[in-house]
Amino acid sequence: MKREDFESSATGSLVPTERGQWAFVPAPLPPASLDHARISRSLSAAAGAIGELNGIGRTIPNPYLLIRPLQRREVISSSSMEGTYTTLDALVLAEATEGGSGTPDTREVLNYMEALSAAIASLDNVPLSLRTLRDAHATLLQQVRRDRGATVRPGEFKQHQNYIGAYEIEKARYVPPPPRETLDCLDALERYFHRDEDGLDTLIDAALIHYQFEAIHPFADGNGRVGRMLIILHLYMRQKLIQPLLYLSPVFEARKDEYIDRMLAVSRDGDWEGWIAFFLDVMREAAQQAITLADRIGALQKSYRERLQKARNSANLLVAADYLFERPAVSVTDVMNRIGVSYPAAKANVDVLIRENILSEVPGTSNPKLFMARDIVEIISGSKN
Repeated sequence: MKREDFESSATGSLVPTERGQWAFVPAPLPPASLDHARISRSLSAAAGAIGELNGIGRTIPNPYLLIRPLQRREVISSSSMEGTYTTLDALVLAEATEGGSGTPDTREVLNYMEALSAAIASLDNVPLSLRTLRDAHATLLQQVRRDRGATVRPGEFKQHQNYIGAYEIEKARYVPPPPRETLDCLDALERYFHRDEDGLDTLIDAALIHYQFEAIHPFADGNGRVGRMLIILHLYMRQKLIQPLLYLSPVFEARKDEYIDRMLAVSRDGDWEGWIAFFLDVMREAAQQAITLADRIGALQKSYRERLQKARNSANLLVAADYLFERPAVSVTDVMNRIGVSYPAAKANVDVLIRENILSEVPGTSNPKLFMARDIVEIISGSKN
């Protein structure tokens, strides 16, 4: 990190760190000033799209028919941005076997699903805090087999200097605060979470908080994923979202270079407005993608129901078909437990879903044998419009 690029920054200060290098310590939020005129159009567009998405959230009898597909998109995209790769097929199969199948990367993405779901659920009982983020980090990196180095401790903040963009600190593009300064920054950030309302729009606030977390980079690994998780947690806690339906990583991934450059420009040049406008545009696009997915899922659900009702099948079968939107790969036992019937009755329901081309057997699976709703998987992945 070049000292001269950051030493005159209005958004933070430099402190010495290891091997004669310098680290950037972001100033506490909020910024001293913002040019609201520069971001007003982006704010209006993002707020409109999120309002429309909230309208959908209010009308869905079971919001998890949409929440779970959106979360799967999120964790796959967010993980791939950090070099952890899996496919949607592999993820839903790992879900169906409770992590018992798949590569180490797939199991790590499944950890992400569990961490995200648990963090959102925790907000019903306790407010967003550093503990929320540590717990999410612990789940994210639990039992990760890939060598991550001795300094990575799930659920604990970093104990050594980290850096971004190179394998050697001397060549790093950005060096976040050292461990001692990190704790001070995190304390200030947590106080910011819970400050009294100050008139700053919650969507702008989300942009500030996400930048601040990434600039602090408090964990030895997993900062990008936990930081993107923090966006939905903040918006949901502040009730800007009726349901947790907005996930930004698929759009961030498509605009990854700009995403990184915009945050760096805040630290280096103090360009808050450029970052916020970009962030709001990503929000708008992500909300529109969620709305499109909701339409496609709704249309497919309607098609399933019409086909099953036309065949005069039982109400239990409709429940089983709806369950597939939450969990696209299932065993007969899964269906049995979901609809509360005997194993033979559940098997009969699965057989009907196969005859109606809603489910198909997953080759090579046994104990349990798995069945996948291929149309649902293709809609979530975007391979089927």
